[in-house]
Amino acid sequence: MIEKNIDKKGIITLVLHSHLPLLYYPEYNESLEERWLFEAVRESYIPLLMVFEEIYQKYGYVGVTISFSGSLLTMLSSDFFKERIYRHLKKAVELGEKEIERTKNTQFYKVSSFLFEKFSQILKKFEELNGDVLKGFKKLAENGAIQIITSNLTHCISPFYFVDSANTKLLEIQFYQAISNFVDYFGFHPEGVWLPECAYVPFLDEILRKYGIKYTFVESHGIIFSRDVCKYGTFLPYQTRQGLIVFGRDLESSKQVWSAKEGYPGDFWYREFYRDIGYDLDYDYIKPYIHESGVRVDTGYKYYRITGVDVPLSAKDVYDPDIALKKSFEHAANFIFNRERQCEYWYNALNSNVPLNIVAMYDTELFGHWWFEGVYFVKNLLSLLNEEPRYLVGALSVSDYIKLLESKSFKLDVLEPNSSTWGWKGYFEYWLNGSVDYMYRHLHVNTQRFFEIVKERRDKIERDEGYKELVEMGISEILQSQCSDWPFIVFTGQVSQYGHQRFKEHITNLIRINNAIFEGGCIENLEKVKNVKNLYKIDYNKLVNILQ
Repeated sequence: MIEKNIDKKGIITLVLHSHLPLLYYPEYNESLEERWLFEAVRESYIPLLMVFEEIYQKYGYVGVTISFSGSLLTMLSSDFFKERIYRHLKKAVELGEKEIERTKNTQFYKVSSFLFEKFSQILKKFEELNGDVLKGFKKLAENGAIQIITSNLTHCISPFYFVDSANTKLLEIQFYQAISNFVDYFGFHPEGVWLPECAYVPFLDEILRKYGIKYTFVESHGIIFSRDVCKYGTFLPYQTRQGLIVFGRDLESSKQVWSAKEGYPGDFWYREFYRDIGYDLDYDYIKPYIHESGVRVDTGYKYYRITGVDVPLSAKDVYDPDIALKKSFEHAANFIFNRERQCEYWYNALNSNVPLNIVAMYDTELFGHWWFEGVYFVKNLLSLLNEEPRYLVGALSVSDYIKLLESKSFKLDVLEPNSSTWGWKGYFEYWLNGSVDYMYRHLHVNTQRFFEIVKERRDKIERDEGYKELVEMGISEILQSQCSDWPFIVFTGQVSQYGHQRFKEHITNLIRINNAIFEGGCIENLEKVKNVKNLYKIDYNKLVNILQ
């Protein structure tokens, strides 16, 4: 596949980042938050897997790089979550059967039948995989069709913990444990890492290189505002002084796909995300398919289209899947056309002798979940790029693009990226602001105390398995306290109370664990904490060298 693309003007590197925080609630038959996982599996992960498999079967290659955060990998590989996902998928199909009957001879029959068929295929695929969604991606990676990488374990903002000895040790554990769990499941070491929120600061490359990471990604201004000269902008990767290869996000391709106002997802023929039969239909009819508490939630059966700018939900027109899917093909072709013009211009302007690199980076959940037709867009994009030799651009995974550059004997320029994220305003305001700054005070103080106590009680810890388990649980709770989702959802106002609650839960557990290690006592009601520690496979004996 490299040979096929070696003379192109540009290479589109599609990078998808998959993440959800750990949503472990064994105390409930179902929780509202677990539905985030169920919806992502039903609408994004399995549909994209099916697209990748179809592309591979047809062309022998896909050319996508996909990352799974440590917390998401933990959930998708756990029997506990597999059983709950399966239950959810079966209920979605059951509801579809009723909807086909209910909507017969109405304007909604076409879309209800379309969604029922789609969810039935997804359930069938889940059953074929025996509930192991990751197995499908693993097989594709083993065949060289896609590339799989990871992130850190609980999706922490790495630069926030690169501040002192104690926090730097925890940051190392974040990457060590995520990589270790990745290797345990997939059987190979990830070549790259997705830094959560693309949060980078100088010297972070030292940790990544220490744990065998070859490349990562940063936001465009991390490259452009570097103190070093970025001769090629974001159109070619660079190499830090520690040897880490760094790719910068392409802004133009990003805006066309991310933006609901200016980009493709806002097309009026596309499905309306915010109107669902879970809210529209009679309560007694829909009750078995919403939350068991009676709270109305999305079911996935959405029958309306965007229709127009500022059109109220009550005035939306009925969705037509045939027209919408045709639009997704048009948009995929337009995306390629724009990348051709972009690469053609810059290839000549930069006097390049290697194909330029368009790093198109997105959250995986955008495709299928937030933008329903996004999965079809990806399918059409990859199909066109794999079957049309006339295009000036092609598609390769990140590692294959690096191999292409090596085959051309291209030497990467040395550059140290500037501090940056891909968040609002390009820096750290989403995760560090007046509404969440208390989190970091409590986290840093109690993390420091944890390490002081572990150091002081090291002899007892080494001799007593019970103490070791407390240390493992303490590490687990610190790592979960560091999760970027908690400050994010607080600041954005999306279920902000949940963000506060989760942080306080983990930091309270840490305080109790610190006291137990220091005072030599046992703690009651920590069975869930122990289970989570085991889910993450945190083992004191494997981490002792980092802890010292």
